[in-house]
Amino acid sequence: MAARCVKIAVCAPVWGTYTYRVPPSLAAPAEVGRRVLVPFGRRTVTGFILSEDGNESGMELKEIRRIFDEPPLFGSAMVPLFEWMADYYVHPPGQVIESVLPAGLNVNPFRCAVLTKAGERALKRLPPEDPAREILGWIGGNPGAKLPWSAKQVDPLVRKGWVSLGTGRRSGRVSRLLRRFVCVKDRAGLEAAAAVCARRAGAANEQEFLRIFLDRGDAALSRICALFPNGDYLVRKWVRKGVLEAFTAPVFRSPGGGTALVPAGPFALNEDQKTVLAWLEGSIESGVFAPALLYGVTGSGKTEVYVRAAEKAIRIGRQVIVLVPEIALAAYLEGVFRLRLGDRVAVYHSGLSRGERFDAWLQMSEGKIDLVIGARSALFAPVPRLGLIIVDEEHDAAYKQDDRVRYQGRDTAVMRAKMEQATVLLGSGTPSVQSFRNACAGRYRMLSMPERVEKRALPRVEIVDMTRSSASDPADAMLSRELREALKATLEEESQAILFLNRRGFHRLHVCSACGRSLRCPHCDVALTHHLGGRELRCHYCGFTGPVPQTCPECGRDAIKTYGFGTQKLELELRSLFPSARVARMDTDNTRAKGVSFEILKQFKEQAIDILVGTQMVTKGYDFPRVTLVGVIAADLLLNFPDFRAAERTFQVLSQVAGRAGRGDRPGKVIIQAFNVRHYALQAAMAHDFEGFFEREAALRSALGYPPFAHLVCIRVQGKDRAKTVACAGELGAGFRRMVNGIAGREEAIQVMGPVEAPIARIKDRYRWQILLKGRKIAALKHLLERMGEAVRTPPAGVQVAVDVDPYQML
Repeated sequence: MAARCVKIAVCAPVWGTYTYRVPPSLAAPAEVGRRVLVPFGRRTVTGFILSEDGNESGMELKEIRRIFDEPPLFGSAMVPLFEWMADYYVHPPGQVIESVLPAGLNVNPFRCAVLTKAGERALKRLPPEDPAREILGWIGGNPGAKLPWSAKQVDPLVRKGWVSLGTGRRSGRVSRLLRRFVCVKDRAGLEAAAAVCARRAGAANEQEFLRIFLDRGDAALSRICALFPNGDYLVRKWVRKGVLEAFTAPVFRSPGGGTALVPAGPFALNEDQKTVLAWLEGSIESGVFAPALLYGVTGSGKTEVYVRAAEKAIRIGRQVIVLVPEIALAAYLEGVFRLRLGDRVAVYHSGLSRGERFDAWLQMSEGKIDLVIGARSALFAPVPRLGLIIVDEEHDAAYKQDDRVRYQGRDTAVMRAKMEQATVLLGSGTPSVQSFRNACAGRYRMLSMPERVEKRALPRVEIVDMTRSSASDPADAMLSRELREALKATLEEESQAILFLNRRGFHRLHVCSACGRSLRCPHCDVALTHHLGGRELRCHYCGFTGPVPQTCPECGRDAIKTYGFGTQKLELELRSLFPSARVARMDTDNTRAKGVSFEILKQFKEQAIDILVGTQMVTKGYDFPRVTLVGVIAADLLLNFPDFRAAERTFQVLSQVAGRAGRGDRPGKVIIQAFNVRHYALQAAMAHDFEGFFEREAALRSALGYPPFAHLVCIRVQGKDRAKTVACAGELGAGFRRMVNGIAGREEAIQVMGPVEAPIARIKDRYRWQILLKGRKIAALKHLLERMGEAVRTPPAGVQVAVDVDPYQML
């Protein structure tokens, strides 16, 4: 009988898969989705079984050494998705799988050794100056520990028979949490015992103990011991009598839902919601791939549509994945879905403990979950009967991962739905230019909800020109007179306010205080970055450099000013202006601890906070009916970010944060402070005109050759040795240019931009450079990467090269 063989993706920086033989001695079945330990070169590494694989070449194959996991971590339906991600995002397949699985599962094998009898004898006779004596002595004193020597040093001792090599595994892995429980074994005996205790004087404590099991049937031993000081004794007594039974069972660690923020429901649907839901229910029922974009203004009731579509999928036996861009929003929506769908809902994101993520994954693998909600990583939930994927706030840049495998969660969600014949719904009040163009072109079904529920009006938006600030204002004041007066009126009405300030830009903002224009690259239409420690401005797309001008290039006036802002400064200014107001701040600095963001939102919902200051965390889809005022402190911080998507992100964030106002009975008002008040993104946000913004932005992107009318690939080069890093980047740039010279035709034309120093030139003592590839066809870019594959994958020692397909952040 021929030996069974399987295809394995190893957790190593290699771009292929490998075939291994399954030895008959392994007791665990070699199923798809299981982790294995396999020999790989001189090492033992972790891998994942992808499929059966016949050994058609007849080559001598290496054997699997160990198999883990019951049940498997993923099913065969996920394998094509992992293979697509490895190919499209140019990343080793084993590392793709490793990066999307929950933390705490990694085996982390290492080489270890023990002395043989011959080695013990050699240790006694070798002279002290012999290098082998030191190695043998260490192994003899540390059997089974990780070897601190290279294979080149140890292998000669193995060949002499002095040392026997093995594979160890690091501890620290997460496992099931087991707890002791007590249950009823003899119901009739329990009832009789309870009756006896009821008649016996002084047995009230024991009667109460037995009553728990009469009422509930079982209880955790820890709970019993907390209720009764002699609980352990009582359990042992009644177990010996055969009335109760003690057992050990796994329990699932759960973070709990955010039901405190959940509005009442279900709500009556308006005609737009009914139309959208009817299409979704029909699509889910059909069981075929159907992508759709739900363009619904803020407050139009998208969440209610999500819940009802999920209910439909679950009723017909399908499962649902709901993706959100922020962890805090996951906690909020988890409460919504739990309230309506019950306990077969799991939350999954990086904010959970390793144990909570591990347990959620196990529950999914065991078929105990109908709906999974979470951030980007929840997309890979092991749900075998997938019927619906919802990507809420699909426009959000948080769906793009910027380390390890650099995938776009929204696009990968569409691909998973396509592979598993499911419906995928991309929802947003401000769709991405890419998704809206796909819908307009017929690649996605366009679904629209243009009005707020109950016909509530959208908030009135006012733009304050900060170039005309009052002479009485302090030079460093962050709040305009208009916003101060609006805040005062809001507090007097006992309403609430949200103030938004984006802090993402690390660079200074150079603005002409006379005309409001910022300094921009003449070739790329992105903001120029000011390098600290010098007076040089630089474009990090094409490499253009220039000094900080004395006068404005636009109007010629000597009015160039440098501005800087921060949420902490804003919080202090508010406390000074309104000492009796309850002010809270919500940003990444003060919400790192688990549960902090949810607690802040809970207090805001309960009106224990009057003014909430925050970054983009406060712009998401929360429903706070008492918020009547939203203020945007410095819209130009978004607008002047060095990125071709700056205008799109500005419009989206302004529209989203504005959507938090006026969601209750009182009308809402939005005040946007800006310098360049005539910019089309700000004007479109003021008019709630997404279609007008899209037309202008799409025309500009098309003219400049930016996505979605072209594709980008960013090659990042970094290392601690600046000279080696710069040299490697230069060689790669020259190599790409040589390759593209042979490509003919407009459709296949590729532009190589750079290498240039990254906007953040050094992080953790690593110098950073980047090359940008631009082309109309992704296939042509991928072909170029394949031809340059060896140079990209094998940089000089001490230099790392990363490939980012469809980059979102190029800092």
